[in-house]
Amino acid sequence: MTGLRTVTLLTRKTCGSCARVREQIAPVVAEAGALLEVVDVDGGGVGGELALEFGDRVPVVLIDDEEFACWEVDNDELAEALG
Repeated sequence: MTGLRTVTLLTRKTCGSCARVREQIAPVVAEAGALLEVVDVDGGGVGGELALEFGDRVPVVLIDDEEFACWEVDNDELAEALG
């Protein structure tokens, strides 16, 4: 794939795991030369669509808008998917 890859981390402000996963994946995303976006599901989406779609499943990691992982992320698998 050509072009800049985008990793989107769907979070909630009240989610402790979300903060942990953000810190965990940030260096992997940076090393791959990808862009990391963090989206609060309670604050984004038209009419709360993100909150309805993802509910309590956060943190969720998307790569180029495709779901990659939920709750836990394996750094090696993330690096491979971005490679």
